[in-house]
Amino acid sequence: MSDNTVLSPGQLDVISAARYGTEGYPHEAWTRLRREAPVCWMEPPNYRPFWAITKHADIVEISKQPGKFRSAGRFVLFPELGGGQNAENMADDPPLRMLVNQDPPEHRDLRGLVSKWFTPRSVRRLEPRLEEITSEIFDELAGEGEFDFVNTIAARQPLRMITEILGIPREQEDLVLRITNENFGIEDAEFAREGESREERLAFIGEAFAFLGELLESRRQQPKDDLATVLAQATLRGEPVPQFELFSLLFLIMVAGHDTTRNAISSGLLALLGHPDQLQKLRRDPSLVDRAADEIVRWTTPVNHFVRTANQDYELRGQTIRKDDSAALFYASANRDEEVFEEPYSFRIDRSPNPHLGFGIGEHFCLGSHLARMDLRVFFRQLVQRVESIELAGPVELLHASFVGGPKRVPIRYRIRPLG
Repeated sequence: MSDNTVLSPGQLDVISAARYGTEGYPHEAWTRLRREAPVCWMEPPNYRPFWAITKHADIVEISKQPGKFRSAGRFVLFPELGGGQNAENMADDPPLRMLVNQDPPEHRDLRGLVSKWFTPRSVRRLEPRLEEITSEIFDELAGEGEFDFVNTIAARQPLRMITEILGIPREQEDLVLRITNENFGIEDAEFAREGESREERLAFIGEAFAFLGELLESRRQQPKDDLATVLAQATLRGEPVPQFELFSLLFLIMVAGHDTTRNAISSGLLALLGHPDQLQKLRRDPSLVDRAADEIVRWTTPVNHFVRTANQDYELRGQTIRKDDSAALFYASANRDEEVFEEPYSFRIDRSPNPHLGFGIGEHFCLGSHLARMDLRVFFRQLVQRVESIELAGPVELLHASFVGGPKRVPIRYRIRPLG
């Protein structure tokens, strides 16, 4: 509904996958919520109720208190599945025990197994290889033509980088991409597995675990200099890491390590095409790419929300969040907060400071943030150097999903300069 004024704040649609797929992020509704009801109780059809938290300061406040707001349990807003089953049972009884739905000390211990691979120093060592990967992709497309930007180029750069970090062979890239699409596109009919039961919908996880089990076993037999070897040999307090937790951690790195960056690259291109003055500014001064990367993350916010559950009654802006209530933290709304960002609805590649929450905040700050920033910097620096012209060649199609959002198809017409 375009006229949000006829609805009360609690009736605004900020979560349905169909709305995201047809109209994109509900910024108009979020703007109204920040102004009128920044801590708003919502009971949308087919969802369990939740508090919508839309202000930057409030999201920071909740995120920095893991003792009062837990990540375990319901961590994402999902609707009912067909057949009367509730997809949110996946949150109460999750099929994976990932970092995103863990609390201290377990979260800290498991994160520590891999965190050294994603420090700024470790990531910088990967930059020459990332430059090669990105250049190879542009080389393959040199000349003129049309293609879907999302799947032909935006998906390939971060996917190739994370699979190399993990030690996954290149011939398995398509499998990883398909599993990722099914994981993050579970609300989108194009990507979701057919079936009405939880088991049928989540069959891709069993497929992924079988693949990851083979990978880990191969590294136990033949260690290599990759993250799969580190995890295959990992221990916690002197004991092997339980298999379910180990597979879940590896699964998270495999899928989240490229999907959100793919969405940021695709949405970032759309932002630049929609703001040609900013594209020209970046062409004139490629050194702005560092700030541009953060502005792209703020503007696009690929991870739209996470949910926290109150461990006790908590007062926030005059509202009482009761024990066991859900609080949905809408990062994309926080990244347009008028009290934090000057001209929040202006896309400015030289924005500074830029305290966006696109990577979260607190103990769950994105493990791969440094890698994601580097992916974006390298990609858009090479884009303005290599791409002589680029424009939309058809309608953009958006993912029908309210958790991790972005375009699923961006048809473009281009001319890429060959090297040499």
